[in-house]
Amino acid sequence: MVNFRNRRRARATAREKTKARIAALAAVRKTLQQASDANAKNIKTVFNVSLYLLLLDDDLAYFTNDLVQAIGDRRRTFIAKQEAVLLYEAAEDVRQLLGREFRTAVRTLNVPQEIIDRINSVTTGLNRFWDQHREFLKTIRNVLAAHREHDALRYVNDLESLKPLDVMNRAVEFSQLLELLLQELIKIVKLTCNPAVILGDILPLARKG
Repeated sequence: MVNFRNRRRARATAREKTKARIAALAAVRKTLQQASDANAKNIKTVFNVSLYLLLLDDDLAYFTNDLVQAIGDRRRTFIAKQEAVLLYEAAEDVRQLLGREFRTAVRTLNVPQEIIDRINSVTTGLNRFWDQHREFLKTIRNVLAAHREHDALRYVNDLESLKPLDVMNRAVEFSQLLELLLQELIKIVKLTCNPAVILGDILPLARKG
């Protein structure tokens, strides 16, 4: 599937991305905890989505890297069917996380309209991904990964017909959408992580209390 030179290059690239992701995870987690402790509801909502996406991106990166490094068709197929489960669940959950509560939070925090427009554009891409790949991923999730097919011969035939590259290509497509979304969320994070904005998010709730 991938020759040794490409495996070594992919491993080096993955290490660099992992370092950057670990730093981002630590920073966002710290601020999310602070926002939660201070009851800064809207900032907590934004940082919660940001941390969720970073963790999801981390899992997808590990799956894709393992798939690239895997030796043997059986091993590659095993990894691919597990990655398909994550893609199915994530594609559904991310769209929900970007729903009403998140939209209310970004409006309340006065996030610039151009950022909101770009998030809307990525959301359209996520909806298109779900519409195009839902059945493909659902079949792998239910039949192959969850072993819900009790006809063992059919299961083996379906397993042998699964092409790991088909799953990887969808993972790359989804990861690209996540990257675009994270770029916009990082901009929001930078706009909302200063003490004045946090205080402004706390005060209305404190007055109601």
